[in-house]
Amino acid sequence: MKLVKVIGAVLVALLLFSCAPKLAQKDLDTANAAFADAQNAKADVYAPDAFKAAQDAKAALDAELAAQDAKTSGKSYKQANDLIKAFADASTKAKEAAVTGMDQAKNDVAQLITDTDTEYVAVQALAAAATKDAKKAAKAKLNVKDVNAKVAAAGQAITTAKAANDAQDYMGAKDQLTAVKASLDELKAALEAAGFVAQ
Repeated sequence: MKLVKVIGAVLVALLLFSCAPKLAQKDLDTANAAFADAQNAKADVYAPDAFKAAQDAKAALDAELAAQDAKTSGKSYKQANDLIKAFADASTKAKEAAVTGMDQAKNDVAQLITDTDTEYVAVQALAAAATKDAKKAAKAKLNVKDVNAKVAAAGQAITTAKAANDAQDYMGAKDQLTAVKASLDELKAALEAAGFVAQ
């Protein structure tokens, strides 16, 4: 009788073990590939929020897998499999958002290059007018040497930003051009306030 009970208990245990959800390895591989795609698409740069969501989903999955691996018996991958799906979904969304974000940054840079080039030419002309009339500049308390140094620095920064754009570092180029344009706007306002006009 005891033997029958033992055999019965073993059979029940085996049945439960065989019914326990197994790790969906193929889905996990697919999810990891989707995450790698998101990384390659520079989601951390062009879609930081979506990429953070993918990272969080990966961390939750890794924690659950570690918890199951630590068990000597009674392992169940039901929650892990649910987390794999969430991880895959978040990674796919991150990649898609990165592609959209990169396209937007690319378009923004193209417009910034046009605007900054136009502004740079205008400020150069104003700086030349200030250099030509040093007395007027001095009266307006405008340091012409400093102005020309800033114009030269802006020109160099524009060249650097264009190189970044050519290298497809659109976010880097955007940040640089935004800063240059702000500097040029400030210079233009100061020169115009001093009474200089482009000649």
